[in-house]
Amino acid sequence: MDDRIETPAFVVDENLLTKQVKSFRDALDRGWPGAVLSYSVKTNSLPWLVAWMGRNGVPAEVVSEEEWQLALRVGHDPAEVIVNGPVKTPALLTQAFDAGAMVNLDSRRELRWVAERMASGKRVDSVGLRVNWDVDRDAPDHTASGAAGLRFGFHADNGDLESAIAEMRAAGVRIAGLHLHVTSLTRALDTYVSAGHTARRIIAEHGLELDWIDMGGGFFGGDSDRFPTPDQYVTAIRDALGDAVDPARTRLIIEPGAALVAVPFELHTSVIDTKPVQDHVIVVTDGSRTNLDPFLRKSAYEHTVHSDGEPYPTPQIVSGFTCLDNDRLMTLTDAPRLREGDRIVYHKVGSYTMTFNPLFIQYLPRVYARHADSSLSVVRQRWGIDEYLAGNTWQ
Repeated sequence: MDDRIETPAFVVDENLLTKQVKSFRDALDRGWPGAVLSYSVKTNSLPWLVAWMGRNGVPAEVVSEEEWQLALRVGHDPAEVIVNGPVKTPALLTQAFDAGAMVNLDSRRELRWVAERMASGKRVDSVGLRVNWDVDRDAPDHTASGAAGLRFGFHADNGDLESAIAEMRAAGVRIAGLHLHVTSLTRALDTYVSAGHTARRIIAEHGLELDWIDMGGGFFGGDSDRFPTPDQYVTAIRDALGDAVDPARTRLIIEPGAALVAVPFELHTSVIDTKPVQDHVIVVTDGSRTNLDPFLRKSAYEHTVHSDGEPYPTPQIVSGFTCLDNDRLMTLTDAPRLREGDRIVYHKVGSYTMTFNPLFIQYLPRVYARHADSSLSVVRQRWGIDEYLAGNTWQ
């Protein structure tokens, strides 16, 4: 237990963060030299973290004007940022193209904006297109979209992608990249094999010579025999693409978020009360299920209990500080009897938790960085009323 940490607080371990990045970078260096490891900002947009990625050679992958501005403000080179997503604005595209950033288009209005920019005399040398395809046909039950199909991009089988390519070529814009991201539920290789085969077919059908092929994220990052390793992901992608691209000419891009930042983050909480209720004990903590499980779906977490209490056979239901009766994180059985001041640390919680944290009852918790020498620094102060009122008016 680290008494220096004032709870509730997230803690990011810099050594683990370095390890996660290195595992993917080394796999890319072995399997596809010159490939780009980027960071999905939406997964965890903590400014310290986004800046750390830039300082360590991991360019930002952004999906909104806000994320673009954040990446630039904390030091990313705009020419290295990868711009994706369905909510781009004309201003974002203008800035991205002016900076020479890599842009993957997602919608008809974006095609129109590019054509209008070309017609005005401002060049767009090249773009990428996000591909929509029937991934469930190749990898059933592996994706969040399932049989209903993907939400994003231009469909490869109904003429929509063909039309987008024709529209860009008519405007004088070269198709330089394909983007094939899916939300994987299983982290299995099947979705990447499906993406690789689909890209291979599209390249052949449309005579594309690509500068990049972007396979998105959805990778597993950690130590488990149940999931592929970074090397296995890279090998599967390269084998699925076959000779459709030359790795010496076409850069592979991957955009992991959770695979890089889930493991290095912890949430530290303290027990603030215990209540005997019927045949169990309610343990109230200063953290909340809303910090860790914004969709209120989980019933167990990887955790460590710090307590000198004796083993206690009565079930202890660990709950949060909120007024939600279902703010119950997990049930402990035969665990130490918890008392006020004991601590529970939740591990591997850096993925999407912080970006989904609500401003509900209490505001955003403090965040520490644990550095290589074990020193701590506060990288985000706990939000109080001053932070909440900043930028607001009420009179």
